[in-house]
Amino acid sequence: MDIPELLTNYFNQADKIMGGMKYYERTKLIIELIEKEKTGSPSELAEKLGVTKRTVFNILDDLRLTLPTAISYDSEKKSYVFLKNK
Repeated sequence: MDIPELLTNYFNQADKIMGGMKYYERTKLIIELIEKEKTGSPSELAEKLGVTKRTVFNILDDLRLTLPTAISYDSEKKSYVFLKNK
């Protein structure tokens, strides 16, 4: 299964569980910010999304379980990043 297909399956399940488009939009934005390495700290990311830090951690945990690449916080870049190998 490739990443777009995994994400489609993930978002379909998330929509049913987490209340629709808001969750999808937040998750998509987190992915885009991680790709650009522009998330900021967990607190900054929560503020950007208008959610609590706990919600950010929950979304990141869901992504870690779903995506084939690891996600880690890089304190030098002050951003979450995708790691090359899981």
